[in-house]
Amino acid sequence: MKKKLIMLSGSALSFVPFLALAQPLSGGSCDLPPAGGLTTIQGIICVFGDIFDLAIPVLVILGVLYFVWGVVSYVIASDEEAKKKGKDKMIYGLIGLLVITALWGLIKVLTTTFGLSTTATVTTPGIIGF
Repeated sequence: MKKKLIMLSGSALSFVPFLALAQPLSGGSCDLPPAGGLTTIQGIICVFGDIFDLAIPVLVILGVLYFVWGVVSYVIASDEEAKKKGKDKMIYGLIGLLVITALWGLIKVLTTTFGLSTTATVTTPGIIGF
């Protein structure tokens, strides 16, 4: 039982290098002026998009941790009641991840539908004649 717990904790540490590849947060993705930006539906959607862009990684990490907690409690459980609680935690963790992903996708669809820019266009200077 202890070997299983050690293997599970060791496999979770294998995801740590992905944190080094994270990009820094920018100031937001809205192209709306700050004054009067919340008076239109586009401004409201854009603000919700910015809030969700900041909150989604935290919520996904919490959902994955809850799922892993359910897996660990299921694996180390000895009686059926504890195994059922671990299985319920796994199911609720997956449902939470599904809801988070659905909300994130809905906001992205709405920002694309209303034509709100979420990426910046960068032009690089060139040398004429080459």
